[in-house]
Amino acid sequence: MSKVTGPLMSISASKTLKKVLTFQKRKSGNVVYKYTKPGDINPFTPSVSQQTQRGRIGDLVSEWQAFSEAEKAVWNEAAKEADYIGTGYHYFIHKSALYYLLLESGYFLLLEDGSKIILE
Repeated sequence: MSKVTGPLMSISASKTLKKVLTFQKRKSGNVVYKYTKPGDINPFTPSVSQQTQRGRIGDLVSEWQAFSEAEKAVWNEAAKEADYIGTGYHYFIHKSALYYLLLESGYFLLLEDGSKIILE
């Protein structure tokens, strides 16, 4: 790394410039390096479970957008009746994501007719 003698036309520049460059004064002299956020992994690669979850949520959002206004009103009423903090959309995402989770984990009851009930 090359040594900086006077960053930004000053004797001792410090701090971050528009989240692009960071200037610091150290014992060895002034240094300039690319801005990085602590804990930031660049480039970020989501895990398989994150990709799966994002895919599920994307599917649920598409499903919600395909609902008619009457179906959306039913979910809005269900959210109010359940005292859920949020709209029918949020309640739908919450319940549907829970359904996926329970199906994966096996926590459901099998009825005599073959249909499934989620344990709540």
